[in-house]
Amino acid sequence: MNENHLLNKLVLTPLIQDYNASHRARISQHLPPNYQFKQAAVLIPLVKRPQGWQVILTQRARHLKHHPGQIAFPGGRFEPEDGDLMTTALRETKEETGIDCTKGQILGRLPALETVSGYRVTPFFSTVMENYQVKIDPNEVAEIFEVPIKFLLNPVNIKSQKSLIKGEYHTIYAIPFSHYSIWGATAQMIKLLSDQIWD
Repeated sequence: MNENHLLNKLVLTPLIQDYNASHRARISQHLPPNYQFKQAAVLIPLVKRPQGWQVILTQRARHLKHHPGQIAFPGGRFEPEDGDLMTTALRETKEETGIDCTKGQILGRLPALETVSGYRVTPFFSTVMENYQVKIDPNEVAEIFEVPIKFLLNPVNIKSQKSLIKGEYHTIYAIPFSHYSIWGATAQMIKLLSDQIWD
């Protein structure tokens, strides 16, 4: 599948997939019934390079309370003044990375993903300018890097394993890239995107 076809599927295919049942079961193990999740949003930024489309990822600062050092999309918690979750994703991306993006560059969204840290995270995917300027907030982000979209969404590169958590086996996804390991909520979102493209 060439990249233009891949992006067309990403944008035009109705979202019929959802996150796997194992993930939902793991959330129910960690949090009580009727838990009130905090709303959050992330941006999946896509940038065109001579070698093809790239996805921008961050490594979270190691001193953070939640998910320190993990690979993540830029984003964060909804604030009332945002008005909507799309604005949250754009604002947090600008604050964390310096990357400026507008609502007009948003291509679509994924279903919200609930996390063990008590957030319901809505991912939006968007193009960004090729000459985007980086200004990292060291309180949030350790580094920024790019991954080829064809690598990231290739099912061959998305590894899964069964892990025993609180007496039950759950499917955990991970995507090794260079010296990074992309896992957790970020890998769940990428797996859903991959399923959407290749289904």
